Amino acid sequence: MAQEKKINKKKNSEDLIIDRISRIEGQLGGIRRMVAEKKECLSIITQITAIREAVNMLGVELLKNDICHTKRKIDEAYLKTIFKIK
Repeated sequence: MAQEKKINKKKNSEDLIIDRISRIEGQLGGIRRMVAEKKECLSIITQITAIREAVNMLGVELLKNDICHTKRKIDEAYLKTIFKIK
């Protein structure tokens, strides 16, 4: 039973990671449209900043949830330092 819960948790974590990736893809598509529609440069840069943060958080979640099957757990504060997250 405990093994089943662990498998379900990992699957849920993987689903959350896939959802994050999908949102990032959507944000990139939004930037493409903004450029094509000649939107304000500052608005586009704001979206790029949001994507950068989203990608950083994706990296943190990948490691934190052991999606990559690392041999050891990594401290969340260390991850935030690696990805330069406040």
